[in-house]
Amino acid sequence: MRRLVWITVLAFLLAAPAAGFAVTGDDDGTLSVRAGIGKVYLNFTGSAVGRVHNGAIRVTDPVAGDGLGFDFSGCDSEIDKSDTTANKSDTITVCRGNYLRFRAIGGRYQISIKGTGIYLSAVGHGYAILNGAGDDPAVESDGAYSLNDAPYKSLPNFGATVDLVAPVAG
Repeated sequence: MRRLVWITVLAFLLAAPAAGFAVTGDDDGTLSVRAGIGKVYLNFTGSAVGRVHNGAIRVTDPVAGDGLGFDFSGCDSEIDKSDTTANKSDTITVCRGNYLRFRAIGGRYQISIKGTGIYLSAVGHGYAILNGAGDDPAVESDGAYSLNDAPYKSLPNFGATVDLVAPVAG
């Protein structure tokens, strides 16, 4: 009988974290960008990781401490622009250079990426503005994007807004 009680207690203890993860993130969507050339802007709550072959990444963290924060690597120059904004509580950092990598985990972020060789994976809810360089005749392919694991499509030639939300169940 004691063994049954302990197994039941153990089952509840193991199920509680899984249930907590299932409750949060019901409206999360995914965005993937590969070999992008142009601009990608994210305004969302969630997590993102990525790299840029050549360009700049600007991350705004409007709510300090709401997640694990953000990190850069490979910056030729990293500039803190927090003091130059109207809202002094925002943390704004710009990273420029070649072979950049970044991550922004578990919070509210605004991420702006401009450059070539943009690779991005994001999960959360909010929106993104995608603007490929396809309108430039010198660029053969401006990369591709996928929302919620749909087939990849060419980045839009002009700024297009896409919602980062869970797919509609069908």
